[in-house]
Amino acid sequence: MNYIANIGIGDLLFRPKFFGFMKLEHVGVVVPQNMVLHNTPERGEHVSTVQEFAAGQAVRVQKTGSNSADVLSRANKVLADPKRYNPAFRNCEHTAFEVISGVAKSPFVLAVVGILLFIGLLVWLLRR
Repeated sequence: MNYIANIGIGDLLFRPKFFGFMKLEHVGVVVPQNMVLHNTPERGEHVSTVQEFAAGQAVRVQKTGSNSADVLSRANKVLADPKRYNPAFRNCEHTAFEVISGVAKSPFVLAVVGILLFIGLLVWLLRR
């Protein structure tokens, strides 16, 4: 099944990636002419073809319903001052969510921070 067909501006694309022993997903945002804006450790924030983004992996599409004009405006702003990749402060999720919503956020980083805070609280409570 071709998961890359019928994509539009503002759709999120996901493909598998590995972070050490963990299987995660790399995310990018579709911009005009079937290109993808994403952030990688090798190149930072940049635009590539859908095929280059896929890197031979199956791609999952998530329709966002985002306004195309808003997505393009935010994408141009990101590309005017592209940031380097940083796993905690500017990863592919930060870039994609900024382009889609205007707010750079990473659900993965937020989950990790939440888990670490919970573990810290447990350790603190057990030492009391």
